[in-house]
Amino acid sequence: MTDQDVSDGPIGGDYCHDPLDPRLLPREGQNLTQHERDALWRLFVEIGRCWDNVIHDSANLKSSWLEFVEAKTNQEPDYTAEYSNAVSVVEELIEIYGESNAYTLLFLRNGIPEGPPMTRLAHAKKYVVDEFIRVNIIASGHKSFGGRNYKGYLGGSRYNRLPRVRAYEPSETPS
Repeated sequence: MTDQDVSDGPIGGDYCHDPLDPRLLPREGQNLTQHERDALWRLFVEIGRCWDNVIHDSANLKSSWLEFVEAKTNQEPDYTAEYSNAVSVVEELIEIYGESNAYTLLFLRNGIPEGPPMTRLAHAKKYVVDEFIRVNIIASGHKSFGGRNYKGYLGGSRYNRLPRVRAYEPSETPS
């Protein structure tokens, strides 16, 4: 794929460009299907592949990711409709650009204008992709981005009685 294969505007087709209110999509009684969960996991795996910042194709992060998705779909604000929308957006992108290019375009060259998310594509990027990137970094990906004080998972108590992160102390090396 060359730069000429993608226009200067947002990527995608009719579904991706469908206008939406910028607020979080309402759930309206729906639940995620197994197909949607599998597609969302694939999206999360592709984030790790794109940035090459995780091991084992993110398999070691799956339990953290599953907990995150459960929390986002079982309490307010509920992201179920956003997740369902993101799956449909990715499916359209794969249909148009092929699987090998769809994720790269979504992550790096999506053409979404700045400002509130006004289309299905922009909703998928803001409410799902960007959140999944944060989960990737928090769950383990930060180590490959230079986390110098990383010696395992975040420490401390969830009750904040102990500090969660150690301060970086450079090692003294002889001159």
